[in-house]
Amino acid sequence: MERIGEVLRNGAYTWKQNPILCAPFVLDTFAQFLFFALVFAGLVAVIGTDLFMAIGSGVSEIMHASQTPGEPSLDAAEAMVEVYQLAVPFIRVFIVALIIMGIGSALIRTFFEAGAVGMAKNATMAGTTRMNDLLWYGRRSTISLFLANILILLIFLAGIVFLVPGILLLDASDGNGVAMAAFAIGIILWIGYMIILSIGLAPVTYALVIDNKGPIEGIEKGWKFFSSHKLDVFLMWVVMFAIAMLVFTVGQIFFIHPVTTVIWQFVATLINICILMPLITVWWTRLYLSRSAGRRLRQALRNKH
Repeated sequence: MERIGEVLRNGAYTWKQNPILCAPFVLDTFAQFLFFALVFAGLVAVIGTDLFMAIGSGVSEIMHASQTPGEPSLDAAEAMVEVYQLAVPFIRVFIVALIIMGIGSALIRTFFEAGAVGMAKNATMAGTTRMNDLLWYGRRSTISLFLANILILLIFLAGIVFLVPGILLLDASDGNGVAMAAFAIGIILWIGYMIILSIGLAPVTYALVIDNKGPIEGIEKGWKFFSSHKLDVFLMWVVMFAIAMLVFTVGQIFFIHPVTTVIWQFVATLINICILMPLITVWWTRLYLSRSAGRRLRQALRNKH
C-alpha cells in the first residue's frame, strides 16, 4: 500500500503524463458560461431588455456604494428600493430562473466532476485516458452523484440543530449572557460538525464514481473508507487546505490595485482549472484506489512507478 507521500508523488507523475486531465474542468467552465448566458437570454426575452438593464444598473450601483469607503448608505438604500420595485412584478420569473440556474449548474458541474474522476481512475490504472472516458463516466454517474450531493447538503444543514437551544434561550430571555453563550457554543459546534463532515465525506465522490454506487451506497462507502483510513484522509484534506491557503495568500499580494487584481483573478482561474483541480482529483483517486482496491490493482500501481 502506497504511503501518502508516494500517492502525492506518483499522482503528480500521472497528471504530468496526462495533460488531458484538465479537459473536464475547462469544459465545465465553458459549459457553465454558456448555460448562464442562455438563462439570462431567456430572462431578457421574458421581462424585456430595458427592464433587465435597469435592474442590472441598480444592482451595480448597490455593489459600488457598498464597496466604496465613506459612501453614504442612502444611495444604496434608494437603489435597493428601486430594484425591488422593478423586480416585484416579475418575482416568479426570477425565482424560476434562479431554480433553473441552480439545478442546471449543479448537473453540469456533477457531470464533469464524475467524468474527471473516471479519467483520473483510468489514467492511474492504465497510465493514459481519453475524452471518451469523460463522457462514459459522466453519463453513468451524474444522477447518482447529483443526488448524493443533495443528501450531503442536507446532512450539513442538519447541524442547525446545534443552534436551536441558543435561539430558544435568546427568544425567551431577550438576549442575556447565558443565551448569547449558548448561541455562540452552538455556532462553534456547528462549525466543528461541518469540518468533521467535510473530511469524512471527502471520499464519497470517488467511492461513488469508481465503484459505480448509488447515492446512499456511495455516501456509506465513502464514510466507511474514511473510517478505515482516517489518518490518510485527514492528511490529504490538510494538503488540500494548505494549497487553498497558499493560493489565497499569494492572491492577497495582487489585491493592491484593480489592474493586478483582475490579472491575478484570471491567472488564478487558469491555475485552478488547468493544474490544481486535475492534480487534486488524481491524488484523491489514487488514494482511494491504493487503499480500497484488490491486491492485483495495488500490484499494478506499484509496477507502473
